[in-house]
Amino acid sequence: MPEDFQTIKSRYELAIVGCGPAGLAAALNAKIRKRDFILLGSEFCSPKLSKAPQIDNWLGFPEIGGEELRQRFLSHVKEQEITIVNFKVTNIYPGPPYTLMGKDKSFEADAIILATGVSVEKLFPGEAELLGRGVGYCATCDGPLYKNKSVAIISYNKDGEDEANFMADICSKVYYIPYYKEISRLDPRVEVKKGKVKRIVGDSNVKQLDLGEEQLAVDGVFIMRETLPAEQLISGLEMDEAAIKVNHKLETSLPGLFAAGDCTGQPFQLIKAAGEGGTAALHAVKYLDNLKSPGPKVPIL
Repeated sequence: MPEDFQTIKSRYELAIVGCGPAGLAAALNAKIRKRDFILLGSEFCSPKLSKAPQIDNWLGFPEIGGEELRQRFLSHVKEQEITIVNFKVTNIYPGPPYTLMGKDKSFEADAIILATGVSVEKLFPGEAELLGRGVGYCATCDGPLYKNKSVAIISYNKDGEDEANFMADICSKVYYIPYYKEISRLDPRVEVKKGKVKRIVGDSNVKQLDLGEEQLAVDGVFIMRETLPAEQLISGLEMDEAAIKVNHKLETSLPGLFAAGDCTGQPFQLIKAAGEGGTAALHAVKYLDNLKSPGPKVPIL
């Protein structure tokens, strides 16, 4: 089980974002090489693996169940005294050092491995174009900007209810559009809308949320997903369609930023994800060693 984010330091050599097979494999290699790193995860690591009834291509473990293999992964990292910190990254500012932002805390890292998997939800029309101009992913981070204004919160999970409740104390109007069932703890000042989002409308800034049969006049829209699209986390990241573009060393277009697993594209295979995670960690370690070198930088081989 991931531990609370209160244990986070102000800076690390390496931050690993994601606790699926790629992230766990990266953390294992970072631990073996005695690096100062942090492994960031969610409440439940690798739900996709857990739901697999049987894994047939994991070497040495024929016909193992997905949940059994997931538990073996978690036991392995626990035995290595690797902590999974429950921390959702909402934004990364370019570096190095990179600054990783969350709901209540931020910290720096000299290198990052993105192992975020893939987001099953597509971007809403207008989302990418208006990001940072009224569209955001952390209401409690940006709340003061919307004092006495109207906002809408689109949420795929119950965590969005806490965000909406927080905004109810700040905003003149808060709309809540749930993409899940059974709302449980929503402030009565928040107005629930059952429609589905057709488009986020605006030119230089968000002006409206199109729900098809209803148009909501809003100044901001916050979207709460389990996994944020990688290109929305950090600006300047080169993509190949919906995948992070990497070379054979798992380097992205940004120095010191690596990516591994499903977020780098197909095939979406367990063995590929774990292999890339381990490889990304090896090259991240070499990158960190080059940063410390007083002489000319040695190419990563």
